[in-house]
Amino acid sequence: MKKSAIVLNILLIILVILSLLSCKECPTEPEKAIPLNITAPYVESTIVWLRISSTDSTHQKSYTVIRDSVIISEGLFIGKDTIIADRSVEPNTTYTYSVQHSDDNFEPIAVTTMDISSNDFTWEVLYFGEQNNTLQSVSIVDENDIWIVGLIEVWGWDSLDSEYDWIPYNALHWDGIESEYISITPPYTGAFDVVHSIDDTSVWFGVNYPVLFSNGEFKMFENAPGLGWMLDIWGNSLDNTFFTYYDGGIAHYNGSTYHTMNSGTTTDLHDIDGNNERVFIVGYNIHAGYDRLILEYKNGVWNKTFSSNLVNGDLSIDDYGRFYSVKVLDDVAVISSSAVATLKYYYHDHVVDIMPEKSTPLKDCWAVRKIDGNAINDLALISEGGEVVHYNGKDYVQIFDYEEEYSKSVSIYGGDFKGDVICAVGDGSGYGVVIIGRR
Repeated sequence: MKKSAIVLNILLIILVILSLLSCKECPTEPEKAIPLNITAPYVESTIVWLRISSTDSTHQKSYTVIRDSVIISEGLFIGKDTIIADRSVEPNTTYTYSVQHSDDNFEPIAVTTMDISSNDFTWEVLYFGEQNNTLQSVSIVDENDIWIVGLIEVWGWDSLDSEYDWIPYNALHWDGIESEYISITPPYTGAFDVVHSIDDTSVWFGVNYPVLFSNGEFKMFENAPGLGWMLDIWGNSLDNTFFTYYDGGIAHYNGSTYHTMNSGTTTDLHDIDGNNERVFIVGYNIHAGYDRLILEYKNGVWNKTFSSNLVNGDLSIDDYGRFYSVKVLDDVAVISSSAVATLKYYYHDHVVDIMPEKSTPLKDCWAVRKIDGNAINDLALISEGGEVVHYNGKDYVQIFDYEEEYSKSVSIYGGDFKGDVICAVGDGSGYGVVIIGRR
């Protein structure tokens, strides 16, 4: 080896040794603190959902969540935020939450959980018609303003034919004192299947075309799309109303014109509900080979949010079974299916929280026909056999059972829950049946 190469190698070795010695003498840089923030985007009676967020979206961040000086959660996340659930809280209680990162504490927040709602209802059952009667749908404006549709036949004087005969009616209106039989004509004198009230002056009715009751008059819309038999109606104003049909049909009314919408499915669309941000639809078919799905309307497009392959579901593989009904509240769609009593879907953050049906009284009930309510802590699940289960934010309690009360069966096709009134409608023993619960 040349002498110059040997000298060069010796110099490199000396430089490496000096570099290592100098590093030992340098103090270690402390870990840079990453500011964290804690908020509570969703608060229920027995659950507080907490968001841990940061302006740093690239580094992994550790956090410790403290509730009233007690550590309740520790973890790591990458990205801008993560959401955790505190399930060890009590209703109507105020808690203080804070978050720590390394040795740094950040601004705490105070959170008060929702109270539980009352399930103390008194019940009344009314019967209408005298033969082959059925009631299909109900919409509550308030406790003294309830609309019901179906087919009711009453024996009476037919003034058109000047003889006694069975007089058909297709609607009922309850004013808090008495019921009024109504024939929504022209031209259809058969049963109406759907009713939905916008407010006390505007009520939609549906069969194979929509009818609007407004300012005391019924108006039929013959220019509506011919999509067949209607299954449900939802709208929050006269210029924003949706109609669902068999075979995946959806129509929308904007206050002046109707247009069809692409649902992306041929599944029957049984139930629809929404708010100012989102609209959700439940779809299923009785026979095999079709989707069991939830559609979500966002930014002018319908997309499939959930789907199931099994009729009865299997929660071990996140299959929720046949979806029955949906209620949309602030920031959350609450869905009932054959496998879950409630599936809460916080759609802004795609957070899903379920309560298995087998953990509630619904395990011994008929299938749910309708889920409705006023808030996440005040829901009614109405079964097709005339049972009503109430969720008060903490417990699921069966509050009515028609068969147990009257020792006979009933078939329920529609239901509604608004304010302090629950109403279910159907038929039994040839009569139209109305079940009313008042809190």
